Amino acid sequence: MRFLLAFLALIPMQAMSLKDFNTKPTHDQSVYVVDFIETMTADLGAKNPQLAQDIRAWFSHKQEGKPFSAGLERLYVELGALESLAHDGKVDLSKIQVEGVIVKVVKDKFPPQPSQK
Repeated sequence: MRFLLAFLALIPMQAMSLKDFNTKPTHDQSVYVVDFIETMTADLGAKNPQLAQDIRAWFSHKQEGKPFSAGLERLYVELGALESLAHDGKVDLSKIQVEGVIVKVVKDKFPPQPSQK
């Protein structure tokens, strides 16, 4: 049984389109985003624990005077921009994955560092 549970844990989450994501209640959207960030940073933590911690903090620590963190604020800005483009017929939200948007936001904030040779 333990082997089965360990194996199932290795199967990546099914990616979700922004179209499907937008149909979810706000609470379910939040849970989905948090679960993805936790999975992403757990995977990253083995190689770069400081970066994983920094990403978690960016998404979890509320900004003073604001209702949410800088990471979530940036994610909401990106999602809003995509919604606007979809409204104008310039993008198809069924073809964009919410995980990809989260990764883009993270890479914008924490650009990959060149390898040391």
